[in-house]
Amino acid sequence: MRTSMDRGKGALPTMGEMEAFGADGEEAAFRLLREQFSSVIRNPILPYKEKLLEKDFLVVERGIPFVVEIKAWKGKISFSENTFRQEKEDGSKKELKSPVGTTLQFLRELKKYYNYEGDAVGIVAFASPDCTLELPDSLDGVALLPLPKVAAFIRATAKQVSPGPEPFDETRVLRCTRLYSDEREFCKGLLVNEFLVCQKKNGEKLSLDTTKLKFVTVQKRPLLLGYRLFVTFSNDSTGVFDCKDQQLVIGCLDGSFCRFSLGKTRYLVF
Repeated sequence: MRTSMDRGKGALPTMGEMEAFGADGEEAAFRLLREQFSSVIRNPILPYKEKLLEKDFLVVERGIPFVVEIKAWKGKISFSENTFRQEKEDGSKKELKSPVGTTLQFLRELKKYYNYEGDAVGIVAFASPDCTLELPDSLDGVALLPLPKVAAFIRATAKQVSPGPEPFDETRVLRCTRLYSDEREFCKGLLVNEFLVCQKKNGEKLSLDTTKLKFVTVQKRPLLLGYRLFVTFSNDSTGVFDCKDQQLVIGCLDGSFCRFSLGKTRYLVF
């Protein structure tokens, strides 16, 4: 994601706001990956039974999908007896839930859902600079890497593995929508609404296809005027639209659904 100096016109949440929702490691990773690759999809999701599976990033390089899970763990990270362990500077120790199993599950379901016959690669990246790794290079085929080495690994691996009969179609990927509100609320899931009903400045009515949006900033307007939306589309073109009160339906990651008022929303990030 990108930030803007003009907070009133299409600006995304600041880094501080992102950190408030635990996204600091992901944000650093996103900026790094976007500098290196043209296809970086944040928060890809997959329908699975009665819920949604999610990972932090999907990078498509040479037609091959790389699923990336980010961990902001600090201290010394080691692995033994099938367990990840963390030892902090103060000497405290903790067993950590392994991210490898969920990454493998996502890889399996991704190939099934998109009927993809080529290789798909999993990566667990450690984003904190205050992290020392005492880990193998990979576990069960999932690479374990410090964040600065991820880009080089992706480029090298993409030259070696097979994309299959057809390259992976990144345009079909489902992704999470994140909604930030004035009340510091945060909701994350699949936006069920296919369209946002709006109108142009000249009064012409139209529907914005939510699959074509990158982010939307909502500006409050007096009473019956509704809301003004500053929109950035997935191709980086922009637009300004007016919108009346609207309830957005979110399919949450646990399989439940909730309604989120556009009037209480500051940003929608797709």
